[in-house]
Amino acid sequence: MIISSVNQKNGLKKIGVFHQSRNNINDQSCLHFYMEKGKVQCSKEVDIQVINYTTQLNERNHGIIDQSCLQEMSVTIIGLGSGGSPIALDLIRCGVTSLNLIDFDTVSISNLCRSPYDLFDIGRKKTECVYEKALRINPCVNIQLYDEDVLNMESEKLDHVLQNSDLIIEATDSIKTKILINGLAYHSKPIIYPSVYDMGKGGDILFTIPGLPCFECVFKSIIKDLKETKKAEWDYTTGETKPMPALLSDIQVVVARAVKIALAILTANTEKSFIEKITEPSCSLLIIGNEKGLYLFDRPFQEVWAETQINPKCSCQTLA
Repeated sequence: MIISSVNQKNGLKKIGVFHQSRNNINDQSCLHFYMEKGKVQCSKEVDIQVINYTTQLNERNHGIIDQSCLQEMSVTIIGLGSGGSPIALDLIRCGVTSLNLIDFDTVSISNLCRSPYDLFDIGRKKTECVYEKALRINPCVNIQLYDEDVLNMESEKLDHVLQNSDLIIEATDSIKTKILINGLAYHSKPIIYPSVYDMGKGGDILFTIPGLPCFECVFKSIIKDLKETKKAEWDYTTGETKPMPALLSDIQVVVARAVKIALAILTANTEKSFIEKITEPSCSLLIIGNEKGLYLFDRPFQEVWAETQINPKCSCQTLA
């Protein structure tokens, strides 16, 4: 048995039990533990291991990143596909405890080959599946679920979620969604836009911070310079994206970089800040090549930060 200090929101007691059942974590068959005379007590004789999640969960990250800072931050992730779902779980493993998860979709069999989902998740809401997996990592997390299409969300609700976030990760395949989030949050919140290219040949990660180029500024230059590379990803006639194949191993490269950039942004104002160590001046777009011959890469497994500039005619600039 593992006993841990957990919050009331997750339906567990202050001293509660975490078990490895696939059933609801609030299963009434769980043993109930309580404090008496300063000690953990239980009605049955069991081996008790007390764990303090606030310190022991991230013990092997000690000295690398400011955990106290991450525990105070809130991250909103829009889209829980092959990119958004592992990003959410990786951030929790790194110490983030507050997330807003937005996705209207359910898990299908085709999701299993390149995401954290498994057979038990098929047919269920992606938000619920990620939530339960998060609880199995850290039962102290505070997660809000929004099982709806962000394009159809009530404007006041969406604005409330975005403005109460410290970081937004837009991980959908919808250009319309990216433009919407850019317009709503660019001037007030940092946003990360991870993207994987067709066949997993590479990808890119754009981050925007108030004062740096916005998504629309960079998007127009991407169409001009990377149109051939991204042609299978975007349908330029409709503005929609197309489903495209990619191996898990290629997606994980983009996910790993996105998580590192997210952690750098969240801890940018701490003594252990490392954002300047992983970015380049005047650059906010990381281009990743998994194969040689992609874009400007003559060797496999190359990455380059691209210089970005504000477009003074961009709508986000003219409406500032």
